[in-house]
Amino acid sequence: MQGYLDLVKAQIVTLGENPMTISAMNDLSNSFFKIPNGIDQTEQKNKLTAADSRLHNYYQSVFLPSLEQGSHKKQTLTKFLPDTYTTAYLQHHYIAENAFPQGEKNALHKALDGSEYSEFHDRYHATLNSYLENFGFYDIFLVDHRTGDIVYSVFKESDFATSLRNGPYRRSNLAAAYEEANALAATDDPIFVEFDYYAPSYGAPAAFIAKPIFDGIERIGVLIFQMPITRINQIMTGGQKWKEDGLGESGETYLVGPDFSMRSISRFLIEDREGYFTALKKLDYPKKTISLLDEFDTSILLQRVQTKASFGALSGKSETAIIDDYRGVSVLSAYGPIQFGDHQWALISEIDEAEAFAPINALAKILIMSSLLIAGLMVALAVYFSGKFTKPIISLADAAREIGQGESNIQLDVTSNDEIGSLTNSFNNMVTNLDRQRRTIEVKNLENTRLLLNILPEPIAERLKSGEEQIADMFPSVSVIFTDLVGFTKWSKDMPPMEVLSMLDDLFGSFDAVAKRLGVEKIKTIGDAYMAVCGLPIPNENHAKVMGQLAFGIIDCLEDFNRRNKTLLRMRTGIHCGAVVAGVIGTSKFTYDLWGETVNMASRMESTGIPNKIQISQAFYEALDGEYEMTYRGEIEVKGAGIVNTYILDGPKIGAVKMD
Repeated sequence: MQGYLDLVKAQIVTLGENPMTISAMNDLSNSFFKIPNGIDQTEQKNKLTAADSRLHNYYQSVFLPSLEQGSHKKQTLTKFLPDTYTTAYLQHHYIAENAFPQGEKNALHKALDGSEYSEFHDRYHATLNSYLENFGFYDIFLVDHRTGDIVYSVFKESDFATSLRNGPYRRSNLAAAYEEANALAATDDPIFVEFDYYAPSYGAPAAFIAKPIFDGIERIGVLIFQMPITRINQIMTGGQKWKEDGLGESGETYLVGPDFSMRSISRFLIEDREGYFTALKKLDYPKKTISLLDEFDTSILLQRVQTKASFGALSGKSETAIIDDYRGVSVLSAYGPIQFGDHQWALISEIDEAEAFAPINALAKILIMSSLLIAGLMVALAVYFSGKFTKPIISLADAAREIGQGESNIQLDVTSNDEIGSLTNSFNNMVTNLDRQRRTIEVKNLENTRLLLNILPEPIAERLKSGEEQIADMFPSVSVIFTDLVGFTKWSKDMPPMEVLSMLDDLFGSFDAVAKRLGVEKIKTIGDAYMAVCGLPIPNENHAKVMGQLAFGIIDCLEDFNRRNKTLLRMRTGIHCGAVVAGVIGTSKFTYDLWGETVNMASRMESTGIPNKIQISQAFYEALDGEYEMTYRGEIEVKGAGIVNTYILDGPKIGAVKMD
């Protein structure tokens, strides 16, 4: 894949510096702007685009239906009709009047309009068309550097002869490629513009690579290649020969862009659509996205891949690990970054863990069966040679008994080179294999326990492990805290996703540390909001005082975060206490959550609060029993509860509460 991307870069540099390309850019651009030739352009354009013209008929009956089918949504004809006489004229002769069918318009070398443009088009088209076909590009464009007009394209789609500065595709990624390349110096590397849905190609994903064209030191235009998504898919799927490439029944290799969406197609969408969509539905994947995946029949730009592999590769790491893939299936994943210009993609190769380790498991079964067979043979030989082999057989029997009682670190001395020695070697090998399997099982159990404790409180996790299926408990008195960062979404909208994730992880990690130290149970985070509770699953009669300490500890964490990151983030905090119901929700993906009026009131305390202040309810005020300094804020109306008294928690009274 890296070789292909580097080859494309070399090809556009070579073609852009070719004297033929420089001549074509000059000749086609000059003749392009002579086309009006003093006529009434507005009148002629209206004739060419009128409802009874062949060009209008092409847009109405060919282009628009194909675009609606490819984009799966209704389109407006007038949005795409040519808006200048030059555009209408050239599209009329090279698209509407072109006798070759849709998708083969590049077969026309010269329109019979007698124009100077058509003479130059005939001179250069054969070479550029051959270049496109031999190297497998979707289209090649020559664009005027002053106006942004596409003075030439090989494939002749609806973008031909339009302006990338004020035409119908001025907001496309092709226009972005032109603008960025037009600002480059002659010695700069070509620029690459990421995949996006491209209307002239009937809504198919398209990416572009571009470089400026210079005649000596004079800038004269921009050369742009439209990169073929089919070629990238062919490389990533090995021509859909996954088994021949050693990827078995479940292996695949794919690309992920910096927005965490695929840049090549999923094997499972091609080979097992039903299983693919079933897996996504089990993960509660958005129904709209699943519908689009089905309609567009591609995972490119639609399938989100937010896994350890994609995060790692897009961060520049190259590793191999067992993870859950985008289908929620445990896989053996090898991943790393791949660079193309200023863009970095994730290159990921994965195979289901069950298939990857199947040969090892099969070998283990063969070894066990072989060991049992040897053990049976050993018994038969022991009976026959009982007098000669009594001692080594007794040693083997004793060792086997110890293995059966749980001992694993046993190795017998091999004292001969005969059958008994061979049998002893086989026994030692069997013990080694059993010990290795035991340690593997222990590691897996430890990993499972650690994962469960990351999701649930330890007492709840132990109840689940002991077989309790439904867990829901009533707690008569707890304190609940909600926090929310003020304006965080607006503040972070232009930041890279990885930076936002890292900052939230840093901030909420410091909150978690304070909560753990105080014995407060974190419940969840939702975006930039944080929720915790004190007094469950282990009751705590001092829950209100402890929650007060947590609230001020969290504010201290935010101040420290702002100081370290030179930010000015603010946060609303609300606290209430009362009865709640807490329990485990879900059967395959567990969540420990709270519900009840206490939770709702704590949330209202936060949402109606003041940034960087701690707003508390009347109930929490009373539960503090005078150990904190508080300011009466006043009455506010709370949905479902009416008018309630609220207070601002200012800090502990001197000597009343010890802050950790």
